[in-house]
Amino acid sequence: MLRQLKVRRHVATSLCLLTVVALVAARGFHDRRAEAAPPALIQSAAPHFERAFENSNHRSNWSHVKKEASGYVDVRADGSRAELTLDPTLQARVDKLLRAYPTPYAAAVVLSVEDGRVLAMAAHSTREPDKSVVDLVMKPWAPAASIFKLVTATALVERGVSPDTRVCYHDGVHSVEESNLRSIPRIDRTCNSFAYALAKSQNAIIARLAHDHLSQGVLERVAHALGFGTALPFAFPTEASTAHVPEGGLPFARTAAGFWNTTLSPLHGAYLAATLARGGVTPPLRLIDRVIDRQGNTTRPAAAPERRVVEEAAARAVGRMMVGTTEYGTARLGFRDKRTNRPLLPGIAVAGKTGSLDRHDPYVAYSWFVGFAPADRPEVAVAVLLGNGADWHVKAHQVAREVLSDYFEGERETNPHMAAR
Repeated sequence: MLRQLKVRRHVATSLCLLTVVALVAARGFHDRRAEAAPPALIQSAAPHFERAFENSNHRSNWSHVKKEASGYVDVRADGSRAELTLDPTLQARVDKLLRAYPTPYAAAVVLSVEDGRVLAMAAHSTREPDKSVVDLVMKPWAPAASIFKLVTATALVERGVSPDTRVCYHDGVHSVEESNLRSIPRIDRTCNSFAYALAKSQNAIIARLAHDHLSQGVLERVAHALGFGTALPFAFPTEASTAHVPEGGLPFARTAAGFWNTTLSPLHGAYLAATLARGGVTPPLRLIDRVIDRQGNTTRPAAAPERRVVEEAAARAVGRMMVGTTEYGTARLGFRDKRTNRPLLPGIAVAGKTGSLDRHDPYVAYSWFVGFAPADRPEVAVAVLLGNGADWHVKAHQVAREVLSDYFEGERETNPHMAAR
């Protein structure tokens, strides 16, 4: 039986300060479900929610975060101490997991869906070990790739496109061409649903539906509503994920399918998943649990205001489609046993989305997974972003499944009488 997330009051421990890749330009990518990207990304700027920490006294400086016996604290210039929300057990497990793979770049974020607390935020790099976790977790150092399909899917459902809508198509696994944007019966030999397309990351279907039902303005509006184009409200400085949506035609359709023109940070990836898990209401991101002043007085900083940014019916519909990703779609092999086809998280349905792009100079193979679980009663949202090298490759959905396994195993250890999900 599922139960709601138990509110933890632990102080953070074992946070690893690591790595960064430079912010990614759009040129030079190859999507294993897309194609090469066009020139520079342009950041859209249209804030759709208030900043929660406009007063600089409420903001924190990551370089001042110190590890102490009780956990991690931000020791401020005025002598006050800000204690972080990270769950010490989960944080240690996620950090150990990322270090287990010889991946050039890796980052993971776990959020409480209920109250927006950051439960784990870890990063690791074998290529640039001296870089800060801020750059790898809180900055959009990688293309959004097919994660942007979640934005497109939300816009399509809001415009009345049913998940059961069927499209007949040809090709569309690795590219989208002009011929994919119109019906050509003599070569459109395969037909599948919109829900199938999201689960399988089928580019031709998503591109055709976007071309037929969306406009530049509509897609930009939904992207902005879901956090693109403005820095997330957070206790530590963040950089905005970017989305430049072309006016129409093939460039528009390719962007809608996740080919180019967007970037995404791991923190934003988890925030996006949590927003869908909450039925279209943004999570009140929180990394600081409480602040203790020099006199010992305790206060709890206000979190960002929760805002409805997506119609509930649309968010719920997209969330249901995301379950297909782990059950029969692009993340199936990470969440099901190859021999028996049994789920590796028994009794826990996971809603997710994958994304992948290759950068050739220098070579980095980006792999994304964002999602939430349990799908029918969400407790946690997760984002995993990996930058693989030419000689090693692990997929983000495989790591994400292990992160979720660690989380739910920790829940059972906390409550031994908890019924199996």
